[in-house]
Amino acid sequence: MSLPNPLILFDAHFNGHRRHYPFKTRLAIATDLGYDGYEWVTIEPDDGALWQAAQDAMDASGLRRAGMYVVAKGVADDEAEELDAQIERLRRIIERLAKLAPHAYLNLTIGSNPSAGGGAFHETGSAHAEERHWQRAARLVRAADAMLAEHGMAGNLYNHVWFLTDTPQAELRVLSEAGAKVVCPGLATKHSHLHRGAPDLPHLLELPGMERLGYVALLNVLPAPAPFRTVPIDEGQIDIAGWLAHLWARHYRGPLVMQAYDLGGDSYATARRCRDYVQEIRARFERNPALNPAVEPSWREIS
Repeated sequence: MSLPNPLILFDAHFNGHRRHYPFKTRLAIATDLGYDGYEWVTIEPDDGALWQAAQDAMDASGLRRAGMYVVAKGVADDEAEELDAQIERLRRIIERLAKLAPHAYLNLTIGSNPSAGGGAFHETGSAHAEERHWQRAARLVRAADAMLAEHGMAGNLYNHVWFLTDTPQAELRVLSEAGAKVVCPGLATKHSHLHRGAPDLPHLLELPGMERLGYVALLNVLPAPAPFRTVPIDEGQIDIAGWLAHLWARHYRGPLVMQAYDLGGDSYATARRCRDYVQEIRARFERNPALNPAVEPSWREIS
């Protein structure tokens, strides 16, 4: 049994809870567990020491896929003067990221929140966006798209509650208005599940433009205590098996990113648990296709 998607280990497995894993240990764990790549959380362009440590860790690991999660701003009115600087920041990150691995990608989200403050997820973020906010977001993504094309890299836009790009629909609007050719829509199970405005599967995957889906982050969650609590991947409220069933039924071949936030404990164990769970789901469907909630006559053709 083999997965049709590259498995990517996410950086946050190793952060927080009064611990700090060296980069080489993080990537050694990814390699030891059979992951295909590693996604970093933003290393800022001027931090040469961290970039070098990341490069050394990549070289030692033998991994060939590397991504970077980058939160950009400059879209909300009180940040508008930062937009040019944010585009320049993205340029410098992309230039460094391109050297990190043969297959590198940018996982981009737009952290600007046009609303005045907090509140329910569906009452913030894109719910308050006006034309000027969409135009700024499109300009930022258009610039990233051109930079990624120049370096032959992949990229995606990531949905995150509270942000302008909080729903798949918001992502798709920005990508359309930017005329993006390289940057694809991406999906996070947690943020899609929590936001009332995001359609349920499989309707989410049927949105026009979602056929270009290029990135999926798998993470499970419970809605309490507020605003939410992340939990191990095989616990929580999200039907990860259902997600994978519908992704595979639509021939999704992009990365599956094993995220984690605030799980604590043994990072090797949490990373292994993610890997094992996804592999078990695939094996379950292959063993008995009737267990697959998205089974279609052509399902076995996608293996």
